[in-house]
Amino acid sequence: METLPSGHYGRDSVGVNRAAPARMLAKMLLGAHESVAGGPHTAIARGKADGCEAVQIFARPSAQWRAKPFLPEEVSLFRSEHATVGWPTLSHASYLINLAAGDPAILDKSRDALADEMFRAEELGLDFVVLHPGAHVGAGVEEGVEAAADSLSELDARTRGMRVRLLLEITAGQGSCLGCRFEEMEAMLARARGGDRIGICFDTCHAHASGHDLSTEEGYDRTFDAFARVIGLDKLRAFHLNDSKTPTGSHVDRHAEIGDGYLGLLPFWRLVNDARFATTPAVLETPSGSDGQSSFPRNLARLRGLIGAPRPAGAPRSQALPEKADPRQGRLFSV
Repeated sequence: METLPSGHYGRDSVGVNRAAPARMLAKMLLGAHESVAGGPHTAIARGKADGCEAVQIFARPSAQWRAKPFLPEEVSLFRSEHATVGWPTLSHASYLINLAAGDPAILDKSRDALADEMFRAEELGLDFVVLHPGAHVGAGVEEGVEAAADSLSELDARTRGMRVRLLLEITAGQGSCLGCRFEEMEAMLARARGGDRIGICFDTCHAHASGHDLSTEEGYDRTFDAFARVIGLDKLRAFHLNDSKTPTGSHVDRHAEIGDGYLGLLPFWRLVNDARFATTPAVLETPSGSDGQSSFPRNLARLRGLIGAPRPAGAPRSQALPEKADPRQGRLFSV
């Protein structure tokens, strides 16, 4: 593998940083979803404090339709702070967006909000916007996939020429949510105009809850073999690394700290040592600890402790974990 001088970062054909300091070139780029309280630039300082090599933020409110435009100084501050680290950067789109909405008013709002997410990410110089595709709300999977593909085609027309790329996130499949099956994701990409410019964000908790049992060697291999066959590993551009408070096939999205849930340590050990995902950005969305403090330093340390380590012993948790609200969000932290 070609190496770069320590401290040098490069960008690939879609603009994301694909090289880290030479000592980490063959390793997954680990980071976290950081708060933007005080302005977007503050996420970089929080990421540094937590030990990140990648960062995800909310570039607009996660549960509101309206968002104030960035001030020029906010954009300048973020870009200058980010230039000091050069990390891969992602934003997570609003939870309100539903690209498959049957209600025309909600669909229009969703399309406008996603276009705004993309414009704001482009303004900040982010690499990716991560999105839950939406829910068919009773219309059926086929109609929902078709509606989402139409929305993605419209987005392509509005954002052509941008460097930032959209990533559809694997979902747990709660209710009528789309995206828990690889075939649904592939169909959206295949039917959408500009679908070749869209990638996938693989959330470990969501995938496990949707029925892809990652907790065993066989399940891990079966899951990524299926992903490669149906979608293609070249489309997998980022990870969300979360353990699951619910068992495989539950279709319930509840995040747990690394190694404390139904996945256990094995899939994370496999991931951080999987050469196919070297230099892929992977961010934590684990809930805060019982003291309300960030769990990110602890969980990043757990992940880094698995790099090059022997196969972890022990089985994943077999009892359901109690749900607990995340003090940062006022709700269960599941994005």
